[in-house]
Amino acid sequence: MNLPSSPGLPSPEVPYASLVGQVIKQARQVRGVQQADLAEALGLTQSAYSRLESGDSVMNIWQLRQCAIRLGTSPSGLLAEVERAEVRLTSEGLSVVAEKKANPTAAMLGIALLVAILSKM
Repeated sequence: MNLPSSPGLPSPEVPYASLVGQVIKQARQVRGVQQADLAEALGLTQSAYSRLESGDSVMNIWQLRQCAIRLGTSPSGLLAEVERAEVRLTSEGLSVVAEKKANPTAAMLGIALLVAILSKM
């Protein structure tokens, strides 16, 4: 599914925080865990936790550890999934970037493609 270049459209990109959040979201859904359960484990509201999954907020190391414990895995297990997803994304022509840039279209394209690719993994 290598992406063709399109004049006028920015290259799709995925902020790393969004990639981490989407991998955790997928793991949570596969295990039947609700957002509210992970929010409680982190001492957050459900809406604050939702911002972590969407990449609008950046998850810290302690939060990653707590999510992993609640999901029955380890932080390294979650990060290995993130790494596999990143390899897949870059092979499909998406860029993984440090943070959201000023161009929301590039991020929206990237996130939509990320969700599609993760659902096939």
